[in-house]
Amino acid sequence: MRTELEQALQQAQQGAVARAAEVVERIKELPRDEEGVFDLKGMEKDYKDVLETRRVLYPVYAAYETECNRKEGYPDILAQMRVLDARLQEDYDMLAAAAYMDMALRTLMYLSQEIYECYRELMDLYKKNVHRFIREFYGEGEILPGTAPSSAAEVLFIGSLMLACREHVLLAEKYAIYYAFMQEEEINGEKQEQGR
Repeated sequence: MRTELEQALQQAQQGAVARAAEVVERIKELPRDEEGVFDLKGMEKDYKDVLETRRVLYPVYAAYETECNRKEGYPDILAQMRVLDARLQEDYDMLAAAAYMDMALRTLMYLSQEIYECYRELMDLYKKNVHRFIREFYGEGEILPGTAPSSAAEVLFIGSLMLACREHVLLAEKYAIYYAFMQEEEINGEKQEQGR
């Protein structure tokens, strides 16, 4: 199903959300756990795959609800995000936190700001986790700000942070220190290309 979700997300990014309607209808029919969250354990072979599928599933669901379903699914999306956040807070793992933040940010990008309460709540969940991630992993000296990432979780976190700054969800001036090495690499890459 993840391949179909990735194709649906590409369609959403190209503005053809209506083509993803069939995929979204199947999303809505997915089994749910006792707290109402889509239960992907039966579809994916391990926890890492569940995290990856969620990173695509929720943005597709949000894009469809925004463009084709008059935002009626927003309460369901936010209810699931709250539950996923509560679970994350109980057992704060670097990879799970990075995947949650990436999923929340990409979902936020497809929510309409017209439904401000939903948009703001998801933004607040995202920002809360950014602050905790920095406090937990950068604050304890596990990771030094501005150094190249050494794990998949760090790569995911830094990519999400850069996207959040580019989309003006976070202030670039405040968070650029965490991805400063990327800017240097991009600048150096541009200089090399200009020299050709």
